[in-house]
Amino acid sequence: MQLVQQTSVPEVERDTPAQEVLEGVSSLIRAVRCIEHRHLWPDSGLRRADASVLKVLAKDGEQRGGEIAAKLSVDASVVSRQLSALEGDGLVSRRPDPADARVSLVQLSEAGRKRLEDLYAGYARQLRSALADWDDDEMAAAAEVLRRVAAAVTQTAESAKHSNPSTGD
Repeated sequence: MQLVQQTSVPEVERDTPAQEVLEGVSSLIRAVRCIEHRHLWPDSGLRRADASVLKVLAKDGEQRGGEIAAKLSVDASVVSRQLSALEGDGLVSRRPDPADARVSLVQLSEAGRKRLEDLYAGYARQLRSALADWDDDEMAAAAEVLRRVAAAVTQTAESAKHSNPSTGD
């Protein structure tokens, strides 16, 4: 059954479940950012973008800055500046790439791993507190739905990018 309701955008009629999902995701993003800004990020000394770079390195290991940029869908120059700052803070290390001395391989340092682990542990505590009335099965089910939404949206975006190369991406 589809409900026809007024959305938060005037003159736009909500008549599809897709609109409900979109508004739910938008609300979740706003809520997460609120937690980040009020509770975690100021104490961690990391910006969201820095944490994203560290997370890529933690997940995928040592790699070139260009690979990190591609995974984050940002320009390599952006990641290059971030890596310089992260290296200065001792959170990553760089070494020449044996395959091409013109580029560096970047690795997460132990200090970077610890900072990232502390950040996500704090984040998990905040989320656990916010969802205190949810049991583990409910949390697992919500996580699976969120992963499916993210995978579907990412797959559609990738398909569109490959079928329309004129977008500049």
